[in-house]
Amino acid sequence: MNFKAIPTPRGPEESNDPGFGAVVSTASGRRLLNADGSFNVRRDGLPWSEVVSLYHAALVASWPSFLVWVALIYFGINILFAGAFLLAGADALSGPGAASMGGPFARAFFFSVETFATIGYGNLAPNGFIAHAIMTVEALMGLIAQALITGLLFARFARPTAAVTFSKRAVVAPFQGGRALMIRMANRRKNELIELTATLSYSFVEEVGGDSVRRYRPLPLDRAKVTFFPLAWTIVHPITPQSPLFGLTPEQLEARDAEFLLLLSGIDDAFAATVHARTSYKASELLWDSKFTNIFRPVGEDGVLSMDVSRLDEVQPAR
Repeated sequence: MNFKAIPTPRGPEESNDPGFGAVVSTASGRRLLNADGSFNVRRDGLPWSEVVSLYHAALVASWPSFLVWVALIYFGINILFAGAFLLAGADALSGPGAASMGGPFARAFFFSVETFATIGYGNLAPNGFIAHAIMTVEALMGLIAQALITGLLFARFARPTAAVTFSKRAVVAPFQGGRALMIRMANRRKNELIELTATLSYSFVEEVGGDSVRRYRPLPLDRAKVTFFPLAWTIVHPITPQSPLFGLTPEQLEARDAEFLLLLSGIDDAFAATVHARTSYKASELLWDSKFTNIFRPVGEDGVLSMDVSRLDEVQPAR
């Protein structure tokens, strides 16, 4: 397709745009919003420090990735200073011999760990001006590194986020004598989300004067807001004659490069802070004439209702 941004005065089309703008909407060759909520854009021309954004990357990285990076930095710094102590000479460290500690490098590495972590058992000690200078620099770096890592750990725990799992596919299911587009989601955490609001938009491409232009249409929901979100919620857009989806077939949606953009906003009760979650579905990720299966389990003897989150994506043919 040949996409072209067409400058138009502000009107209904522009007001329906959720914020991508004419250039992103028409020139991007990929989906607007990934399933994990990330955007397919790249910023060039920024300094390296802003492009990498180590602080932000450390906040949003998964816990396994974060812990691996912490371990790599920890061992990397100690290996670096172990090498510095070795270069300072064989007499830079006084104490037990290298043979009893696994060799000269292991001896220097373990002394570096003791200095970096301010352990200081006293068995090993720096000897001479150069060794003391290296120890001083490492002690300062250790204080800074530990302060930064501690701050990042606190920030990761204290940062309010919405742990919402969306169904991998949306369904077009029977609804009140007609059809409806449905998306199911569940709250993975035990914390409570309140005053949750959902916004669903339909994005598609149409031909205007020989050019392909991306349009946006809001999709009214049967229920766009819930006060409490303890377990699961299925949002429903009824496909009535007033719906932008009325009369469209799966093939037509595919030809239009349709994408459905979902945004959730709510309040995390534990932090009293607003949190967001978002995802999108392409036309190929819609299942027609299907419906979600029941994921709620029968109430047990304790009278508590539960659900099986692992079955969030399960569907069955609509009958």
